[in-house]
Amino acid sequence: MLRSDLPLDRDAARVFLPAITGFMVFLAALALAGSMGLDNLLARWRSQIETAFTVELPRLDGESAAAATARRSAVMGAIAAVPGVESAVELSDQEKARLLAPWLGGDVQALDLPLPDLIGVATKPGIAIDIPGLAAKLAGLSPGASIDDHRRWRGAIAGVNRTVRRAVLGLLLLIGVAAALTVVFVSRAGLAAHRRVIEILHLIGAHDGYIAGQFQRHAFARGLLGGALGAIAGALVFEAGRRLLPELAAAGFELEPLQWAGLALLPLAAALLAMVTARYTVMTALAKVM
Repeated sequence: MLRSDLPLDRDAARVFLPAITGFMVFLAALALAGSMGLDNLLARWRSQIETAFTVELPRLDGESAAAATARRSAVMGAIAAVPGVESAVELSDQEKARLLAPWLGGDVQALDLPLPDLIGVATKPGIAIDIPGLAAKLAGLSPGASIDDHRRWRGAIAGVNRTVRRAVLGLLLLIGVAAALTVVFVSRAGLAAHRRVIEILHLIGAHDGYIAGQFQRHAFARGLLGGALGAIAGALVFEAGRRLLPELAAAGFELEPLQWAGLALLPLAAALLAMVTARYTVMTALAKVM
């Protein structure tokens, strides 16, 4: 067991330092877990969008039912012939009404609107589809045909992802600065409280590095304890939130094993920050009084 010549474990900081560190790690764990969970959710949405597009076929005035059926069949055949297309399904009137319900209300069919024919197309992952070329071909088969490849939604998802990451990074920096300032305060208070003991240690030959080592080991142990408690609390709150919102969990708002391992490293990171800050603070303070 490492020898300690300073009674740091009897200071008020023995409770204050792990409590503050635990709270900081708790906030950091929640922010990181939420960010990574949202990143996984958006990645799943992005994957679904990137491997799908929608073909819209406007209704043609004066067209007979047989001609409309033949036109849709020709379009479906052209889509199915494209390399990389996995499936193409024509949406029913009920499905189209469900899609429009948020804007037009639940009774869309009663409005008797000339809804266009919609075809949902799923593609094989990793295979690029020539969307402009296909759109031109379909327009020749069905006048006014267009393709929505969800590009604007992909851009919106990427924008949300970037914003969240920057916000979390800024929050983690603020938490780190606050934790470091707390360690500075505790270390200076410890120096002031044990000044007589430190002077005696100097008189009997103890160097500044030895005294700083006492503070840094204490800060590391207390930071690790508080960080572990904070990380566990953050993980429990995150999981409780997921269980209260099963829709998010089903959509992919969860963490991978490696991400959980990353969260488990937060207490160690907090303890190392406390240790380095304590050593720097003590060494700087002792150099000024010598």
